[in-house]
Amino acid sequence: MSDIILENQEGPIVVLTLNDPERANPLSSPLVEALSAALERAAAADDIRAVVLCGAGRHFSAGADLEALERLAAGGDEDGARRDTEGLRGLFETLLGHPKLTVAAVHGAAVAGGCGLATACDFVVAEPGARFSYTEVKIGFLAAMVLTFLTRRVPGHVARRMLLDPEMIDGERAVALGLADELAVKGAGLQTAIALARSVCSKASPSALAATKALLNETAGLNWREALATAVEANVQQRQEADCIRGVRTFLDTKTTPDWLDPTEESE
Repeated sequence: MSDIILENQEGPIVVLTLNDPERANPLSSPLVEALSAALERAAAADDIRAVVLCGAGRHFSAGADLEALERLAAGGDEDGARRDTEGLRGLFETLLGHPKLTVAAVHGAAVAGGCGLATACDFVVAEPGARFSYTEVKIGFLAAMVLTFLTRRVPGHVARRMLLDPEMIDGERAVALGLADELAVKGAGLQTAIALARSVCSKASPSALAATKALLNETAGLNWREALATAVEANVQQRQEADCIRGVRTFLDTKTTPDWLDPTEESE
């Protein structure tokens, strides 16, 4: 399916739509491959500042492609299972390490790996009727990869409850738990996510945003001395960036900060 991921650029924001609605947008191998490629293109494009993920049809994503999982399991195809899993790992690595702002716009179901896909984004916008759940244990499976980064978004005891007791969490409760960042009105999740992405990118320079995301990843799990040493290097590097020079000079001259989405404000 060449159109299994739809790409629509709205100025500096690219919207990537999971487009297998009849099956609730499962993370099939073709979808994972196409989404990974689209994310890599966005990472390399200078005119793209943020990526918004959404799902076509009634749901965000139903998670793993269970039909493919059954075929691999029933056939005892360990090599095939590993290839499938490594593809999913590559997608999560690309999303977690993405240099641009990433926002998930969730409506309908975001379950299992689909919930993990949203969780891996910088921000999550949820509609009230959204349903988040890690349902893997209900079918004898486990949320292995998403478990490794769920605690970056919610406290450990909340992650444990979600992973062991797979109840459905609606949009309002997801925001209360920290699983989502903002509650949109019904039917306005995508527009709210685009507006949030645009707002953040107007306030944050592209290089500073990318450097901050990288530092968050690099310092996760380090002891405080190692984290400080890593932060020193990031600090020194960012001081040399044109964005930093521009931002400091603009503030000293005008007592305001740049609109980082306004090209007319760029230094000549």
